[in-house]
Amino acid sequence: MATVDGQPITDREVERELARVVGRRQLTLAALAQLREATLAQLIDRALVAQYLEQNGFGATDQEIERELQRVRKRLEQQQLTLDQYLQRSGLTTDELRRSFAWQIAWPRFLERHRTEENLERYFQQHRRDFDGTQVVVAHILLRVESPDEPPSRAATIAAAEKLRSRIAAGELTFAAAARQHSVAPTAADGGRIGAIGRRQPMPEPFAQAAFALEPGQISPPVVTAFGVHLIQCLDIQPGTKRWQDVREELEAAVVQHLFRWAADRQRQGGKSGRVEK
Repeated sequence: MATVDGQPITDREVERELARVVGRRQLTLAALAQLREATLAQLIDRALVAQYLEQNGFGATDQEIERELQRVRKRLEQQQLTLDQYLQRSGLTTDELRRSFAWQIAWPRFLERHRTEENLERYFQQHRRDFDGTQVVVAHILLRVESPDEPPSRAATIAAAEKLRSRIAAGELTFAAAARQHSVAPTAADGGRIGAIGRRQPMPEPFAQAAFALEPGQISPPVVTAFGVHLIQCLDIQPGTKRWQDVREELEAAVVQHLFRWAADRQRQGGKSGRVEK
């Protein structure tokens, strides 16, 4: 399905990872297609990060990988299985298993170097509003996507939201008036006003992320969630008081995601490698 510097990412790998993510959830065909594309993108980024780790002194050595293989062989012997039998049952190739071990060794090594107290505090200061308990008072306009499983229908609704946002920006009508006229949300009668929301609840992540990027009076570009297409207006910001030590667990998770994206982007932009083909 793609290659990263000639290393293939197969449909089998994508489907295996997709099955792990989806589990027993029932998804529409459109949602499944979007998740499959996101899974492929994640696997491409992981291959890029693995390259970055290898080229910058964090990679696993052949000896370390061989030690992991020996541990697996010993565990399999207790189950009266060979490594080849295990690979056949799990749908893995030897190369895929070795890459998996290399990742399990190199990525924690990289995190140990960079997920420091200093970096946690620095990230908190740079993204304080996301972690310190700040609440944002918002209003929104919700436009329904007539056929959610059809990309053209979703694109048409996004275009309608863009046009409505332009009309509000031009002063043709206020945000509240536009909400009363066009929103299908229960808040329409109140000019779209939702009230104060936190960064991670109660709204979907795309909504909250867009809302927390706004300053009072600003209106977001169209935001797509499972409910439809939103325009979000920030009405007020209520600052929080939490310290970084108070939110260490969620801060560490965010820093891990940031480091992953950073390493993938560095490798992608490096020039000498990181060539991706689909």
